[in-house]
Amino acid sequence: MVSGFICKVVEYPADTIKVLEQTGGSRFSGPLDCFSKTLAESGFFSLYRGLSAPLLGSMAECASLFVSYGYVKKFLGVDEEAATLSAPVPFWKLVLAGGGSGFASTCVLTPVELIKCRLQAQLNQPTTSQSYRGPIDCILRTVRAEGVTGLWRGNLSTLAREVPGNMAWFGVYEAGMRLVQEAQQLEKKKDVALQWSALSGSAAGVAYWALPFPADTVKSKIQTDARFQSQSFISVFKTILKEEGVKGLYKGCGITCLRAIPSHALIFYFYEVADRFFLRF
Repeated sequence: MVSGFICKVVEYPADTIKVLEQTGGSRFSGPLDCFSKTLAESGFFSLYRGLSAPLLGSMAECASLFVSYGYVKKFLGVDEEAATLSAPVPFWKLVLAGGGSGFASTCVLTPVELIKCRLQAQLNQPTTSQSYRGPIDCILRTVRAEGVTGLWRGNLSTLAREVPGNMAWFGVYEAGMRLVQEAQQLEKKKDVALQWSALSGSAAGVAYWALPFPADTVKSKIQTDARFQSQSFISVFKTILKEEGVKGLYKGCGITCLRAIPSHALIFYFYEVADRFFLRF
């Protein structure tokens, strides 16, 4: 939860730029243009619009990710305490556990993402009486207009992002830590210095976003654009491809991968700090 809190505060302005690029059509020529126009029109703190819901959501997401990752590893018979340099955990089990954690976190994440995206997307439009006043107002109006299930609009798109994304996330992280362990001939993974955890986390963050990014673009469209709200994942995917080309599926990918470097370094660093601390008890 602590790692999720720190990550979200650091990365949120870049996340706002990503959503504005995805939902703003041809209004922006790139992330720098989006950043400068948003600052000029709405001020710096507009980049933190809608933060409260995803801040709590990020804490819940990280908690559910790491807890479910641990449970899936146990289900697969992984015993990391018994694992050594000469008898490591089979890598495929770690990747599969990552996919399982992504599946488990989707139900927690989808409503948070929907509220966050709708609040952020408002920056592309002039403020009116119809604008959301904040996350609570957005939740209430969404439930009133679409029912409780409306909060889970885009659930399939989130799932299509989270499962492969977390397979890449945990897979790249564990691969990075294992490479350091082997290079330094360390008997246990916990003997790897914490700075390597941060470096592996940076690489994992880039992999998490780069691999399933088109699914995130589809999710943002479904959750924020009335034109797509009743359409399927495949239908929206084809429409974006037809209207904007492959480039349209990757709008905001550059700034997202860039922001992932420090934020995901912090996630894994603080997770390892907490994990090693609690292992003492």
